Amino acid sequence: MAGQVGGLIGNIVAISTQCAETHTINSSANLVLNANTKVATALIIGGGGGGMDVTSDYNTRASGGGGAGGYRTVTVTGLTEGGTYPAVIGGGGATKVNGVASSIFGQSSSGGGHGGRYPGSAPLAGQAGGSGGGSGNYPPGAKGTGNAGSYDPSEGNNGGNGADSSPAYGAGGGGGAGAVGANGASSSGGAGGAGSSASPLSGTTFAGGGGGGGNPAGAGAGGSGGGGAGGAGGAGSAGSANTGGGGGGAGNTGNNPGTAANGGAGGSGKIIVVEPEVFVAPGVWNINDVYDNVKAGNWSN
Repeated sequence: MAGQVGGLIGNIVAISTQCAETHTINSSANLVLNANTKVATALIIGGGGGGMDVTSDYNTRASGGGGAGGYRTVTVTGLTEGGTYPAVIGGGGATKVNGVASSIFGQSSSGGGHGGRYPGSAPLAGQAGGSGGGSGNYPPGAKGTGNAGSYDPSEGNNGGNGADSSPAYGAGGGGGAGAVGANGASSSGGAGGAGSSASPLSGTTFAGGGGGGGNPAGAGAGGSGGGGAGGAGGAGSAGSANTGGGGGGAGNTGNNPGTAANGGAGGSGKIIVVEPEVFVAPGVWNINDVYDNVKAGNWSN
């Protein structure tokens, strides 16, 4: 139809569309973008922190739950069309080990902090991370703080304090992406902080904190979103894989000295990437269509 008058510029070419695509990444891999992607949005969740252990020489003390991995959504521009980008999934921390950060597009979310304990001569504070680890019980060690790292002020929340009166068996829960970890009580460990489903990329809850350890009568529940439960007189439970959930803290067995018990490992992280729908105008257009598509925001290049 070339040669028409009345606002026609060259040949009319139909719009081609690149459909939106979602990538769920559960283990480290290279992500290859589609041919027309310049912008992408990613939910990045770091690995959860491990729950703290209980030692055999002083195990009437319960230990804190691990903090959840950092949880944040980022939009990245200026990407190379058809480019390859490494996605790194952070592992969950083992007993008394921090989780590992996850990253993609040069953006990261911190790993969760491990839980704390106060076993006689070897106290360890709950550690800072995407979310902080809970503290041990009486006398309580320091809780870990959330929102660590320079990436984003909303990665997660603080851990809870251990019970601070005697007799006191409950340790603090680890912080979650959506809430702080609960404080321990004389009868039970504190629950892990709830995770979050705030990202527009997923309606699923991720990054719950690990529950604090307690006595044989009760321990802290894991936070929603993959947090492991604290141990009720024994080992803590692991955070769920690919949720960034913190591991549960170990509980005391009622003996002094007694049997050692490990905290649960944190859950590994996760990345969800969405490439948006892209409208491509490769040809030469009727000037009215040019105006309409530019005004509607349909053209990206």
